[in-house]
Amino acid sequence: MSSTLSKPSSPVVPLLLSMSISQLSLGLIGPLVPLLLLAAGADAREIGTVTSCFAVGFIIGTLTLGNLVRRVGHRATFAAMTGLAMLAALAMTTLHGAVAWAVLRGCLGIAHAGFCIVVESWLNSYATNRSRGKIFSAYMLVNWAGTMVGPLAISGFSASPFLLVAAAIGLLVGVPPLLLSKARPPPPPSARRMGLRGLWVISPVGLACCATAGLCNGVLYALSPVPLAARGFDQSSIALFLFGLNVAGMAIQLPLGLLADRFGRRAVVVTALGIGTVLGLLLHGATLPGWGLFIALAGMAMTSSGMYGLGSGQTNDRLAELSQGGGDTVAASGGLLLAWAIGAAIGPMLAGVTMDAAGASAMFLYLSAVMGTVATFTAMRMVLRSDAPRTPRAAVLDGTPAGRG
Repeated sequence: MSSTLSKPSSPVVPLLLSMSISQLSLGLIGPLVPLLLLAAGADAREIGTVTSCFAVGFIIGTLTLGNLVRRVGHRATFAAMTGLAMLAALAMTTLHGAVAWAVLRGCLGIAHAGFCIVVESWLNSYATNRSRGKIFSAYMLVNWAGTMVGPLAISGFSASPFLLVAAAIGLLVGVPPLLLSKARPPPPPSARRMGLRGLWVISPVGLACCATAGLCNGVLYALSPVPLAARGFDQSSIALFLFGLNVAGMAIQLPLGLLADRFGRRAVVVTALGIGTVLGLLLHGATLPGWGLFIALAGMAMTSSGMYGLGSGQTNDRLAELSQGGGDTVAASGGLLLAWAIGAAIGPMLAGVTMDAAGASAMFLYLSAVMGTVATFTAMRMVLRSDAPRTPRAAVLDGTPAGRG
């Protein structure tokens, strides 16, 4: 990991290590919960409700945890959220029933939002506009790695409460690197909240990219089995496809960040989403061999998986120019995570309606429509405004829409 970061950025490596360990533990709990519920005789409705409560908790966390960071600081917040996640995981070994697990799953979502707010705001306050893409790509890389390795870990073990205990221990192991990091935490965030409107004022493109990540990634990874099964692929082949998509999404993070640092984030957004739009239309309209289908799907995974990092980088670039302090990074991170969570909540529903109306392959039309719309919008912003901000900080805080990036 450290080889991917420049020497001045080395203090942030412990932050990335803590996040990767925490993400690995949460990635283990994620697929374990429905398996344990299924073994306990829960029906599909109960399993779906419990699973969705994680997103509900995540949204609650993005709306509330900025105040906790302001009161107790970044390190204490991360430790507190680790304790909450550990208690929720351990409680699942003794409490039973869909209602109890729904509450506990929501607690895990709150904790995850806390991890993201603390680490993202810390990294963004430490990075410069010339290194933000590289540092944030490393952050996204450890997130993807944890999400991938977690499900792989349960493939060698039968689903049991023992794995919940192992996940709780893993969460505890993730605390010391962050607590001992030499990276100076940002100053306490301001009391004001930065809602979606405030983020739109600062950077419409950044907000749109984070929402796009939610609208597209959940659909691509959760619903891809439907069109693949409709095209005759069996379960083992679909599993290999999904694993390959995760590898593709993880592998592109650092190159995308380096390109964004060099050529500009909006230019990379337009290029990536433009490619994704074409690939989606190809997947919908053409009959591709197995290898061609995989390459096209992997290409779509690469284009969509980097949108949150690019959107956060664009927003924080603007924020760094408009504010000399780092107190707004927590509010910005919370707002961007909220945009992602809202997109992740409604994206599968919108795609499902599209697929019901036009067939399984219409999933690719949905993805192309979202990507093409945001690519066009970003290109228009590039024509209307340069990357350099043209308004003072006061104008942004007052909500004046001039000078948006």
